[in-house]
Amino acid sequence: MVEVLIAGILLASALAAVSRISVAALSGSANLSERARIEAAINDNIQAMQKEDSYYTAERIIDNGGEEALKSACTNPPEKLSNHLQTVAPEPRLAAITRTFDIDSIPGILRIVYSFEGPEQQVKAEQRVIEMTPNFAAKCYSTR
Repeated sequence: MVEVLIAGILLASALAAVSRISVAALSGSANLSERARIEAAINDNIQAMQKEDSYYTAERIIDNGGEEALKSACTNPPEKLSNHLQTVAPEPRLAAITRTFDIDSIPGILRIVYSFEGPEQQVKAEQRVIEMTPNFAAKCYSTR
């Protein structure tokens, strides 16, 4: 009878350990899936930003507002690109991601910062940062 009791206790403790490992694996899988969704949404939005920047050329600015519009844009290219992107580029598709535009940190560079909370318990706030030189800015400088 004692042997059966000891065997039952060992079996119960082994099953409890296996169930704990299974729950941890499922939790890790859910976190990994959520992280993949967040990263994919950020990457999609970055591609949209880069596409809109490549379309926003000096010729397009001139076509829509003349030479004066280009001169005005050339006074602060990151600000002009930021304003353009905020009007034409879509927001990130997940509400948990916030996107901010920074035109002042680096002269001539537009920084786009994506902030979100990591899905894992140990991970708090995270950021992804891209730096863009406005496509049209190359036409702002002359040697004359």
